[in-house]
Amino acid sequence: MGVRRRLRAGCRVRTRRGRSGAGRPGARALLIRLSGRRSRLAYSGGVRRRLALLAAALLVAAGCSGEDDNPKTPLQSPLSTHTSSEPPAPSPSTTRPSTIPGPEKERVRRLGIDASHHQGPIDWDAVANDGISFAYLKATEGTTYTDPTFADHRARAHDHGLDGGGYHYFQLCSPGVEQAEHFVSVLGDVRSGNHLPPAVDLEIAGSCSIPPPRQVLLAEVRAFLRHVADAAGREPVVYLYPDFEERFGFAAELDDYRQWVRSLNGRPTRPFWIWQQTDSGSVDGIEGPVDVNVMWRHEIIPR
Repeated sequence: MGVRRRLRAGCRVRTRRGRSGAGRPGARALLIRLSGRRSRLAYSGGVRRRLALLAAALLVAAGCSGEDDNPKTPLQSPLSTHTSSEPPAPSPSTTRPSTIPGPEKERVRRLGIDASHHQGPIDWDAVANDGISFAYLKATEGTTYTDPTFADHRARAHDHGLDGGGYHYFQLCSPGVEQAEHFVSVLGDVRSGNHLPPAVDLEIAGSCSIPPPRQVLLAEVRAFLRHVADAAGREPVVYLYPDFEERFGFAAELDDYRQWVRSLNGRPTRPFWIWQQTDSGSVDGIEGPVDVNVMWRHEIIPR
């Protein structure tokens, strides 16, 4: 037993004797008795022993009463060992973003297709009902070719609520400005309505077997883009087919234009405006596979 436990056991004995009338030593008598022994304590026990006995005497004098027969409530440790599995409740002063007044920007994911006469007849009502909201359609190629389905496809896409745009298949060995003039003449006015900005498709396949040197070709492409922007009133979009980009590396040179990036195995590694996700998509209203694209558009949502 420790000192405190012996004292408390003694308290219980003396408390019971006090209730029966036996002589319980008072606090004053105990203090006098301790005072008489002070000189001996200095030599025998030292300061620590003396303080311990003084504290014990005070406990006997002040604490030994009938109230000690009732057990005291144990004190809890200030460090809780309980770990809650629930997250903390939110602060009442926290404001949710949806409650902030004024306009908010939201990113809207849109699905689209790109198509040409190769897709054959298209049921645009079925396409629109399959979640497609925009379509890029081949308009021209080189300096003279016009896709025979372009005008009808674009008009019917617009009639069914889709945004429609035209793209030009760039011939690597033809002058850029001449190609741009042909493209713009077929596009017509694309400044208003649900017209997408014009686009250019840069690929190696189907072009001349010996392309011009890189810097010469880059100059022709830039001349094409400037002319289209000036004549159509819209900044064009640039599509770089992977083998073209691997050979010529124009993406960094043309990063002042929005880019349409083909990446069939995951999100593109460079910035893009349109992402061509697959060339074998299945869309209602189109027979056979078709290119499917994703576009993210920022819209202002009034609150």
